[in-house]
Amino acid sequence: MSVSAGARLFHVAVIGGLLALALYFPYLWFGVTPFGTDVEFSDTDIEAMLVGTDLPDFYAMPLPDRTEEELAIQKEQFTWCRFCHTLEPGGHNRVGPNLYRIFGNPAAVVDHFPYSDSFIELRESGFVWTPDLMRVFIADPHTMVPGNRMRYPPMIGYKMSQERDATIIEYLLRETR
Repeated sequence: MSVSAGARLFHVAVIGGLLALALYFPYLWFGVTPFGTDVEFSDTDIEAMLVGTDLPDFYAMPLPDRTEEELAIQKEQFTWCRFCHTLEPGGHNRVGPNLYRIFGNPAAVVDHFPYSDSFIELRESGFVWTPDLMRVFIADPHTMVPGNRMRYPPMIGYKMSQERDATIIEYLLRETR
């Protein structure tokens, strides 16, 4: 049984299309880019970016006492974030950058993370992360930073609330001291 050249060409086109979709789908749905960068920021670079800012040390500020149950709820609220972000010092970047001690730092300065052009522009504008700005970002990332690749909130079955956002911010502060 022989297959015509047209049928073979059609099969190659279909397989090529499926492969292209398989490669593009993770980026489309999750914002995943498989390429890291060799960009690194020294403490001196970051200090130079912070000249003229007068921000408190967010990590020295006291946090409210919480029960074990409240701490467990905070951890649970951060679960979606943990799919993409790590919090440990020197932790790797996942789909999103490591968030260790993000508050008081300029945007887009985590080493080796392939930031979108919109985040690089934000850094160059002098933007510095504060808990209040993070709260605004979490509430609507694509309005605050148009063109960023963050896929939050998750697309299915996720209810947004200011209380949840505040819990996530406090968890970030508590876990990255």
